[in-house]
Amino acid sequence: APDVLAIVPIRDFTGMTRLAPVLTTDHRSRLARLLADTVVSAITSAGLSPVVVTASADVRTWSAKRRLTICDDPGTGLSDAAAAGVAHAADTPWIVIHADLPLVTPSAVATIARLARTSTVLVPSHDGGTNVIAGRGAFPFSYGVDSFHRHFVAAPYAQIVVSRALSVDIDAPEHLAAFPDLVK
Repeated sequence: APDVLAIVPIRDFTGMTRLAPVLTTDHRSRLARLLADTVVSAITSAGLSPVVVTASADVRTWSAKRRLTICDDPGTGLSDAAAAGVAHAADTPWIVIHADLPLVTPSAVATIARLARTSTVLVPSHDGGTNVIAGRGAFPFSYGVDSFHRHFVAAPYAQIVVSRALSVDIDAPEHLAAFPDLVK
């Protein structure tokens, strides 16, 4: 059994709806795939086993081609998708890492994995969200606007890790503006 599972919730590749004002559906889909590939590559390069949580047939096909473990997404939101991945992990330490992190590195993932073996870890996003949560056992996920504050209140004992590699995500037009080469 792996000693830390990396849980990657991916609702679908046609999402990223907050980018709709600046990207077509096709461009958003290509960007979502590119970012997911980047995150999964960093996870596997760090020596971890990715588990993709999804209900999307397209994401399932993408995951199967990469020989990734797939966990069913209950389809009721990101918090429930993360919880489903954690339930899949059972007693194994886990990392929930979002699939829209353009700067993610294997060393950043490995650092969180080391901490996850003994601690709950929160990694805030650059805009008040929570891009990475790690731990063991159940966790009260509460994603959405300003989720970091809610996660910290729920787990005040957590280690907070500030990491540029893990805090930068792309889920709004202003985030995308910093990465013009990603949408060519």
